Amino acid sequence: MTKECDGLPMTIPTKESPAAARPAEGSERRHRLSPFKRLILCGLLSWFCYLAVACGAQSLHESNARGHALLGLLALFGTAFGLSLVALKLALRLPDDRRLLIVLWIGAIAFRVPLLLCDPIEEIDLYRYVWDGAVSNSGISPFRYTPQQVLAVSSDDSLPAELAQLVRLRDASPELKEVLGRIHFGELPTIYPPVSQVIFAACSWLTPEHSSVARRLMLMKGWFTLFDLLTLALVIRLLRLTTRHRGGAFAYGWCPLVVKEIANSGHLDALAVYLTILAVTWTLLALNAKDHTRRCLRLSLGAGLLLALGVGAKLYPVVLAPLLFWALIRGTSWKIGLAGLAVFGLATLVVLWPMRPKTMADESHAFDESAVVLRSDADPPLPPSEISTATRDPSESLRAFLSRWEMNDFLFLLVIENLRPSDGLPAHQVAWFTVTPETWRSSLVSFVVTRSGLGADSVPFILTRTFLSIVFLILACRLAMWAEPQTPGEIATRLLEAAFLTLAWFWLLLPTQNPWYLVWCLPLVPFARNRVWLALSGLAFCYYLRFWLTSQFPAPLFGTPYPGPQFFDYVITCIEFAPWFVWLMWQRFSITRGGSQS
Repeated sequence: MTKECDGLPMTIPTKESPAAARPAEGSERRHRLSPFKRLILCGLLSWFCYLAVACGAQSLHESNARGHALLGLLALFGTAFGLSLVALKLALRLPDDRRLLIVLWIGAIAFRVPLLLCDPIEEIDLYRYVWDGAVSNSGISPFRYTPQQVLAVSSDDSLPAELAQLVRLRDASPELKEVLGRIHFGELPTIYPPVSQVIFAACSWLTPEHSSVARRLMLMKGWFTLFDLLTLALVIRLLRLTTRHRGGAFAYGWCPLVVKEIANSGHLDALAVYLTILAVTWTLLALNAKDHTRRCLRLSLGAGLLLALGVGAKLYPVVLAPLLFWALIRGTSWKIGLAGLAVFGLATLVVLWPMRPKTMADESHAFDESAVVLRSDADPPLPPSEISTATRDPSESLRAFLSRWEMNDFLFLLVIENLRPSDGLPAHQVAWFTVTPETWRSSLVSFVVTRSGLGADSVPFILTRTFLSIVFLILACRLAMWAEPQTPGEIATRLLEAAFLTLAWFWLLLPTQNPWYLVWCLPLVPFARNRVWLALSGLAFCYYLRFWLTSQFPAPLFGTPYPGPQFFDYVITCIEFAPWFVWLMWQRFSITRGGSQS
């Protein structure tokens, strides 16, 4: 029965009303998809996104590569990211059973296969991996000669025996010669540590001799995709160890950034991530086995060895050493914790020994970067007509990376632009957010140059790197202290959250915030209590806008003095990170205020 109340119809319940409404409610219930079916639908839509990406993928070295629809590809990845968040929400509401894990694994594998089979999108590190593997299989250290040295010399020249062997390798395989010519930063020896070189060599050894370049790249990507899937298995195990819902593994297994950077771009970081997460897992197992001294000691030693191998694959896992071994010392005993630390230190020294610095026998043979012939952004530079045949310092690339590489940074950029003197620089090289006085910046740089002997151009970078390294060190120590459990049940959850925050803040403070570096912490994102961290893996795709802006906008944009590359550096990175930091601070404030009120 219905009557009017202030002009609005109001339904008054009657005995007949519930019965009459029941069929309509039942019909609506029958037509509504269950959460499990909606999860499958998210997976299917995501797979179509990845399939579309694979159909449009194009390498930087393909003809007319600049003409491909990069914005369309980024839109597809953005759609996949939104679907992954919906899938994660649905998964956490479903029963934690075998059926859920089957969907997780089917989706994780199905998403990776199309991108594994297509060209890498805007990333070409794979060419260096393939060449390094071939060099190692020839019995020569890839740290001794640069790709440009091998390209520039002739087989008719009088060459050192090892360089002559590399030239024969170049000339015997048209595919390897093509790979060699596509390596960026070929004026530098390889930067990739020895454990990664073992995987490069293994892949090269298993690759048929006359395989095409595309096949060589795909096989190399396959190795790292395998380590990526093994990492997913570890995430599931960690969730089980901490009695958390295993649906949290969707945050890693279905993450579009992980799929793109490993299955498509083939970044070797997947190897280091697997070894690092395995070391974290063994640390937790050691803490849980503290009442069984022998097993606890074995697990502690194994964690130290695994973390050292992770450092030997990519140097970043070293930042977790204070956290993990302090947890072992406090959670087990000094002897067990220090034993693991000793194994880590010794094994790290052994695996990094081939990269140790050496003194050049004749500095006149050092590479002259001014002789490099630069081409387009998509093409590596040509080697000079004359080049030294002397062996190189194995640490040269690492020193160059640590002293001048800067890309897609935000916090680092804010600091360095307020330390760098801008007097005399063109307008497009001056950041709009530079607020410190020019006289102050010039005086500081002059003071450091006078007392250190450093070049004026390098001082702002070194000062910023030193300052932010100290900030990170303080933060890492605080996280290690915070990770000490208050109750036995907090051991695993606090350690995993502290490990995530350590790696995440390490990335945020870097001068080179490449999106594949963010993958370092993503296996542990299910253990971060603040949901704001989930957004980072979507925002990281903004990095690829730099390629599009560089090719499309050589002139200043939107009334600013900045052409494409500088517009990305000084504008897009602020749009990428500034709102996220505001959100993070707001969430932190809300949590703190809520905790104080309760």
